[in-house]
Amino acid sequence: MFSQTKLFNYVALCVNKLHSNLYCLVGFYGILAILFVSLSTRWFFHAHIDPIYVTSLPPAWVASGDINHILGTNAQGQDIFDYLLIGYRSTIAMTMKAVFYVVVIGSILNYLLFFIPILRNFVLLIFRFCTVIPPLLGVIVTSLLIEDNITNMLVVIGLSYMPRFIFNIHQQVIKEWNKTYITAYRLDGLSSFSILNHYIVPNILPVFLTEIVSLFGSAILALTTLTFLGFANDNSRPDLGMMMFQMKDIIDTNCWAFLSPGIAIALTITLVYLFIFGLYGRQAGN
Repeated sequence: MFSQTKLFNYVALCVNKLHSNLYCLVGFYGILAILFVSLSTRWFFHAHIDPIYVTSLPPAWVASGDINHILGTNAQGQDIFDYLLIGYRSTIAMTMKAVFYVVVIGSILNYLLFFIPILRNFVLLIFRFCTVIPPLLGVIVTSLLIEDNITNMLVVIGLSYMPRFIFNIHQQVIKEWNKTYITAYRLDGLSSFSILNHYIVPNILPVFLTEIVSLFGSAILALTTLTFLGFANDNSRPDLGMMMFQMKDIIDTNCWAFLSPGIAIALTITLVYLFIFGLYGRQAGN
């Protein structure tokens, strides 16, 4: 009974903190809406991109539009709103997959670099060189040299942004390591392992979360940019960049078919940044 009460109090405390910050509030519920849309495209919206409708319908608010097709249809008879929902789900899923592997591998490498000073300078020198190269440019150049499929594309995006992620986190770890209170713990005989796990990691957590958000925003922009340019366009797994690539042919007659994927991307990145900004602002203020 005590554990249930303690858990209830902890949840209530988190809810109160969440609702006391406008950035966290908007970002959190916005992210919930994103997850709901991404996970429910099939069973709630019944979205599909089968070419079975009347072709080239304008948006519903146009006089000749159809209320059943909010954004109209394309020249193949696909519902554009359904295409947007399916492409959005696919974009979020692929971006989260790339970010997950970068964060896991980058965190492990950072952990090892902290305890292996012999390799640290050499590895950081390579990563510092990689951070000079614009990641998106590296992704585009590499994409021209390998097989054009979405799996290779995600690998290239992850490898392009991983050095920057590792380097930035390691710089924060070293910055925290050189602070006075850490020096005091070292003089008291506390091991490097204990200092890293109990003091450095909790204190750099806001920066770590901010780096993940920055990585997410960069990865989703890289993915959609590449597919918009025509790389790794797979009709079985459409994304928002591929949608913009295909809808540019009807931009003169239905500009919203082209603009809606870009608006979805911008809104997603904004909501995620608002949530992290709220969390980071609260902790910085404390």
